[in-house]
This record gives sequence, structure tokens and C-alpha cells, in this order.
Amino acid sequence: NAQRTMYGQGQGYAAPGGYAAPAGGYAAPGGYAAPGGYAAPAGYAPPQGGYGGGGSRATPSADDLERTMRTVHVAGIRGLRGSPGINPGEEITEDDLAAFFSNDGEVVGVRINGSNCWIEFADPAGANAALMKDGTESGGHNLRVSASKTPIRSNGYAAGRAKQAAAAAAGAAAPMAGPPLGAAGGG
Repeated sequence: NAQRTMYGQGQGYAAPGGYAAPAGGYAAPGGYAAPGGYAAPAGYAPPQGGYGGGGSRATPSADDLERTMRTVHVAGIRGLRGSPGINPGEEITEDDLAAFFSNDGEVVGVRINGSNCWIEFADPAGANAALMKDGTESGGHNLRVSASKTPIRSNGYAAGRAKQAAAAAAGAAAPMAGPPLGAAGGG
């Protein structure tokens, strides 16, 4: 008497009798070669990580790593700019977030994406202070603050962009005496 088993019952996802790949894997029959003209161009190599688009990314630069150390990810804030059901004028903007987190340190970058936001500080001490707000409540928002995995790539905080540009100009013009050429005053 052979016991009859339905596909997938007590078998995991393998069918009875096995539909597994052959021992040698799937390949063209022995001796088969692709017709002429189908070979990869000379010097061509497949993309690193494969063709799926989710392969490994470029190695982060030292600047990216340093900026990541100064950036926190924040969730749990309702009413972020661009959230559905929020009336214009009632949403929380990059400027509002920068003002709130400025108690922890100088904010140089803010990015809002959906229900998440990222705050970049001028130094890692600001990010460490902001991490202490994890699990707290402020204005009815249950804050979830964690270390960011990436730096901010598109800064939505205009004042922060100006601070970053000024810092970059000062760094490039450090050997010079006086302000960099073309520097705008006031602001």
C-alpha cells in the first residue's frame, strides 16, 4: 500500500518524488556552443553583484561615513510635510524639525521622506544627544530615533544647505586670507 500524499503536505515545499534540479545543475547539453555573434564583447564583465539592480553599491567615502555618524533617523512623527490628510500650514516641515532638534546641536541637514525623516548635525555629539530622545513623547508624537545607516543625499533644509555651502567654501579657502571671492553677505 503506497501512502498517498498531497503536494506540500508534510513535505515542506518539495513535491513527493522530488522536482529538484539535476545533480549537475541546469545547463546546456554537453558540447553545445552558442551560435556566433552571441558572445559578450571583449573586456565585458557582468555588473558586480549581478543583474538584479540590488547588488552591492559603491564603497562609501570617508566623508559619507563621517556624515552618517552625524545623522539620525526619526520615525513616529505624524503630520510630516507631504503626508496624506494633512492640510497645508498644519504640516511639520524641515524648519520645524531643525528647530526642535537644535536643542541637541547645530542642525545642518533635514530630509523628509514619507513618514520618516533624517536629521544631520554639525558634529557627532548632536546626533548622540538626539539619540537620547528615542522612546520619548513630544507634542503627542512617540519619537523613535535611531542611528542612520546613510547620510542625507538631498537636504530639504534651506538654512542647512547654506551652512553646508559656507563650510565647504571655508574649507576650500582656508589658506586664503579674507572671505572667498564671490561670497554673498547677509542672509
